[in-house]
Amino acid sequence: GINDSYGHDKITGRVTELDLSYQDLNGEINFSILKLEFLSYLDLSSNYFDVINIPATRHNITHTSNLFYLDLSHNFLQMDNLDWLSPLSSLKYLNLSGIDLHKKTNWLQAMINTLPSLLELQLNDCNLNNFIINPSIEYLNLSSLVTLNLSFNNITSQLPNWVFNLTKDLTYLNLQWNNIYGEIPPSLLNLQKLRFLSLSFNDLQGSIPYGIGQLENIQRLNLHSNTLSGSIPSSKKKRQNCSRHFDAVVPSTFAVPLVATVAPPQHRFNRSVFPSLSPITIPCYPCVWL
Repeated sequence: GINDSYGHDKITGRVTELDLSYQDLNGEINFSILKLEFLSYLDLSSNYFDVINIPATRHNITHTSNLFYLDLSHNFLQMDNLDWLSPLSSLKYLNLSGIDLHKKTNWLQAMINTLPSLLELQLNDCNLNNFIINPSIEYLNLSSLVTLNLSFNNITSQLPNWVFNLTKDLTYLNLQWNNIYGEIPPSLLNLQKLRFLSLSFNDLQGSIPYGIGQLENIQRLNLHSNTLSGSIPSSKKKRQNCSRHFDAVVPSTFAVPLVATVAPPQHRFNRSVFPSLSPITIPCYPCVWL
């Protein structure tokens, strides 16, 4: 219940965490909640909020630098702008999935300009079909970003270079279920730390970049339901000290088979950046290279 949905500092009694997800709440989100000076974690996801009330002046929410986790996903919100993010410069996790952002054409610029510490950005199903990016954005970066999810957005464009230039540390990139067309650019190989890449259910054509087999950290690669040709070259050798499984989901016409693993063992993983959160579970596989 709501009485169990907040965390506080046991010494000072100050509210530091507030989780109101799945509470059947509706109406307006009033951002005066950010006046809670020591609030670091706020989860309002999976409710029925349809309006967000943003203070007219920034001095009303001056004490927001401690907020590092914000989840507003899966409500009934529409947002014309993201200017309200500007005081939240310490955010490391932001989830706006399911929120209609189709009127906000420069959402990426807003993220880059205001959230320099962002590690994870979840924007799946945000109606980003008018995917307009200022050309100058290709020279900017979110150097801290490791997770980017833009799936289910009906994006109709080629794969833009800015995706591969935002950061060298990206480990998770999900662009599945869009209308992305054209070829996979060689700049994809800039992301040498990628562990998860899904480009499935798009309109990609042409050959798979040869170097995709040299993405040494890749654990899951999904290219299904495109019109791609070629193969995924790899050494076919087992590597020493490797504890992950390379799982390629590709059409049957490719030169690599589908790899299936049933009931994999589990590996406990603590997000060091979110020490107050419970550990999450991710699969841990033996390493087999196709």
